[in-house]
Amino acid sequence: MCRPVFSQMFKLIFSAIIIVGLSGCSAFAEGETKAVPAVLMSADANSTSQLEQAITSLLNTDNVKISPSAFVQSSLLAIERAPHKDATGQLIMGRTYEMPQMVQLYIQGDICSIKLADADETKPLPKLKCKAE
Repeated sequence: MCRPVFSQMFKLIFSAIIIVGLSGCSAFAEGETKAVPAVLMSADANSTSQLEQAITSLLNTDNVKISPSAFVQSSLLAIERAPHKDATGQLIMGRTYEMPQMVQLYIQGDICSIKLADADETKPLPKLKCKAE
C-alpha cells in the first residue's frame, strides 16, 4: 500500500527536477544569444565605410557621413540631417527642429549589427570586430 504512493511521489519529484533543469538550460541559452550594446574594437576607413553604408540603408537616404571615431567609446550615435544649401553654399532654410536619428551598435554572439533606436530593423556587420560595451 505504501509502494504506489512512494512511486507516484518519486515520479512527481523526478518530473519537477527535469522541468526545472530544462527551463534553466533554455534561460541560459537565451542569455548567450541576446544582442547587447557594443563598441568597435578598432576603427579604420574600412569600418567607417561599412557603418556609413549600413546607416544609409537603415535611414533610407542617399548619403551619411560619420566620424572615423564613431562607436569607439559609445554604442550610440546621433545622426542629424544635413542642412539644405543652395549652389553657393548658403543655407536655404532657417533652423531645423527635427530630432536627430539615434543608431546603436550591438553584438550578438560574434556578429556586430546596427539598429535604429526607434525601429526593429537591424543590419548585420559581419566584417566588423566589436565587443560588449
